Amino acid sequence: MRMTFHATERRTQRNLPLDILRLIQSYGEPVHSRGALSLMLDDATIDLIAEGDLRRRQSLSRYRGAYLVESCNGTVITAARRSRRHRRH
Repeated sequence: MRMTFHATERRTQRNLPLDILRLIQSYGEPVHSRGALSLMLDDATIDLIAEGDLRRRQSLSRYRGAYLVESCNGTVITAARRSRRHRRH
């Protein structure tokens, strides 16, 4: 996984382990935005990764809302946690 210096700093500051970012990169639901790709760890992604293992689901749910942003060449630009609830219209 290639990461910018900024992404490495943010990952550390936001207490996001590298293995969680790898899971998000592998299983996260992609959303294209402003020329980049956002991938998020949501409930559906957690269910997919856990494969029915309740203990694993519980440990992953701690990182619900974590996301990363990738450039078009696959480099991780930043990593963060969602700070607001998703509003439905």
